[in-house]
Amino acid sequence: MNKFRISKFLPCAAFFGCLFIMISHADTAAQEVAVVYQKGTPLFEETANALKASLSAGSLIAVEKDKEDEAKSALSLEKESIVCAIGPAAVTTAFQAGSAKGVAVGLPNPLSRSYAAKKDFLFVSIYPEPRVVFDNLSKNTGAKTFGIIFTKSVNQEMADYFKAQAEAAGYKSKQLGVDSAQDLTAPFPYFLGQVDAALILIDPLAYSKDAVKFMVTKALEKKVALYGFNEQIASSGVPVAIFVQSRELTQAAAKAIGEMKSGTSKSPVYFCGDFKLSINQESAKAFGSKYDEARVAKRY
Repeated sequence: MNKFRISKFLPCAAFFGCLFIMISHADTAAQEVAVVYQKGTPLFEETANALKASLSAGSLIAVEKDKEDEAKSALSLEKESIVCAIGPAAVTTAFQAGSAKGVAVGLPNPLSRSYAAKKDFLFVSIYPEPRVVFDNLSKNTGAKTFGIIFTKSVNQEMADYFKAQAEAAGYKSKQLGVDSAQDLTAPFPYFLGQVDAALILIDPLAYSKDAVKFMVTKALEKKVALYGFNEQIASSGVPVAIFVQSRELTQAAAKAIGEMKSGTSKSPVYFCGDFKLSINQESAKAFGSKYDEARVAKRY
């Protein structure tokens, strides 16, 4: 091919390349959204209904315990849709159904290596943005060193992310990762002596009544502020729980879906921009807990 022919070919190639990209983006933008959600959890149900309404989603599919196959059958008809799966059970069902592209919402640890292969999925964490949390707690309590408590096999990646975000915001951070609740006994008191505030991730430790009771008792002895990230953990004695409501989760999910459609996503994981608090009034009084009253949504 001579230079003249090459010079004529290159502009054409560039034009059709750009046209292909534009068509691809247009196809993605035009894709319908199918919403599948974990039934029985109010946060996920409210988020699903809000997204269905705001996005004019084509389908709303419930995942019920022992009826997962019905949801998989419904999802098999959504091969061309962007699937928004809300709640761990719904995400698992969508993956098992072979959903190729979508947004997974409400996973405790979307940074887990087990999701690394899901390149065509974006993830919306059930946590608020860690920097927002650290700044708020520091403002209200004066805390400068934050402790992160977690089970290593479940939450190592999320704990590392929290630590990195704390340090990027100018705070210090310590981790206490254990294999099981029994492993807390020896290191926990020493750990508390190194931090101003301790945060229990959404983790098996947070759902163990004995582990929570032990952490509350020792934190109270040391007068170290203790926080959880599950609304109900305050009912177990943790003085202050930090959690997101359906409004924040819906906004983060809608943003992820919009950026997936436009091809403008800059991160595979999205966090909610705001949070609320639930308070155990007896524990908060005993701890002398300081918190943002305007954020309180529930009291125990």
